[in-house]
Amino acid sequence: MKRIIYILAAASALISTVSCVDLDSVDYSAVNDTIFPATDDDADAIVIGAAYSPFRSKEYVGLFTSAHDGIHVFSDMASDIGTCRWTDSYWSGVININFIAEERQGPVIIYNNYIRDITRMTNVIRTLEEMDLDPEKKAWYIAQTRCGRGWLAYILYDMFGPIQLPTEEILNDPASTKPVPRATQEQTAKFIEDDLLAAIPDLDARYEYGTENYGRFTKALAYTVLMKFYMHEERWEDAEKCGRELVKPEFGFGLMDHYKDIFTLENEGNKETIWACNCKHGENMQMWLTHTLPKDYPNLENPDIQRYNGYRVTWNFMDAAFGKYPDDQRLEVLLTEYTVHFSPEETVTYNKENPGALENLQLGAVPMKYGEDPEQIGEGSGIDWIVFRYADVLTLLSEAIARNAGAVTQEAVDYLNDVHTRAGLDPYEMSDFASLEAFLTELLDERGRELWFEGCRRSDLIRHGKYVEYCKKRKGSTTVDEHMELFPIPQSVINEGKGVVVQNPGY
Repeated sequence: MKRIIYILAAASALISTVSCVDLDSVDYSAVNDTIFPATDDDADAIVIGAAYSPFRSKEYVGLFTSAHDGIHVFSDMASDIGTCRWTDSYWSGVININFIAEERQGPVIIYNNYIRDITRMTNVIRTLEEMDLDPEKKAWYIAQTRCGRGWLAYILYDMFGPIQLPTEEILNDPASTKPVPRATQEQTAKFIEDDLLAAIPDLDARYEYGTENYGRFTKALAYTVLMKFYMHEERWEDAEKCGRELVKPEFGFGLMDHYKDIFTLENEGNKETIWACNCKHGENMQMWLTHTLPKDYPNLENPDIQRYNGYRVTWNFMDAAFGKYPDDQRLEVLLTEYTVHFSPEETVTYNKENPGALENLQLGAVPMKYGEDPEQIGEGSGIDWIVFRYADVLTLLSEAIARNAGAVTQEAVDYLNDVHTRAGLDPYEMSDFASLEAFLTELLDERGRELWFEGCRRSDLIRHGKYVEYCKKRKGSTTVDEHMELFPIPQSVINEGKGVVVQNPGY
């Protein structure tokens, strides 16, 4: 039983936290190793503690925090879209595209914080396999854990390249201090694909908002991650198959009529949401508006929302992506102008032409995106943080179809138009695209207009071969280089690896 006791020691520290799943937490700090884990509740507890804990938006904790550790935040900051008025060590390297392994940057923090969760989930899977449970329930618990493990491995792989994977030797000797080398690219890719493919059959397609299991991992989530993985690997045919699964009626996804309505309290769990972090006051609270709004922004219905005036969307991106679409309805939640009444005699309107200071619009437009929570006091909002949504899938499916066909097809244009016209714009015509390259370039900007600060931009630019070009041209980076398509492995990991763990080239 020694291995199980070790596993529980690792998992119980997480069980007492609140995961993205809206379930009561249980503190198993006092464990009787003759009876735990044994029951269905025990199995559920260790799955929640291990598989769900990383995927949170809990104030300053979790992969989807609105702060500097959030993967959606620094992924877009490390692109042509995002910038920030803060210039300390958390931000400067990411904003300027000058990644350094020693710096306390978001990417470095992410690797250190989450690589161990791959092993933790692996240990939970081994424990579940030994438990005497109803076979269908056991398969469901294992599927959730494998989905979480495959998803987390993909996130780290996308950011850092091949990662350290748990070996049988390490799993059987958890006290070992022997360095674990990074797997090969082929081994890492197979690990991710195997997990997600194995998880899909035993997961439910989707959970309706407000039902008991809303917030758990689903087939829809696993297919979405798998689709993104296949796009990363340039396996266009496989990506297209995943997209075609997700548009089937059994999933019931659709686009909201209005972009600004997607991200509001009253529309939580809407038909466009594939998976979201459950957020509640006092538990998991996201802090988006707090990190974005200027302190002097006057048009809040809830004046108790704390405002740090941090994040902006660069004016260069705004000009390049939205310049020919001034009536794009997505601009309704991209603040490009606001007026402050200092006194009856003194009124100032801030915009691109009169941007004011860094705290105003000097750096770019304000990425509001989310609506107000009327109960918010201070930093935290209870509006669920949307991680994946249907518009992302439709535009990826459009891209996969075109790439797989090697030409612009009407079907690819139609899927792109679903998203484009939702923004109040005239539909694209086949004749608008002289070549496949022209179509892909416009699709890339369409995804930028649609998915700003949802963590897609860096990966999109890399896949389209435009990362360095756009970071130079639109971000103004003088330090970006091809090797920065991957973030550095933290120097502490390299040092502890004693030559076994190898740094990414260029760092």
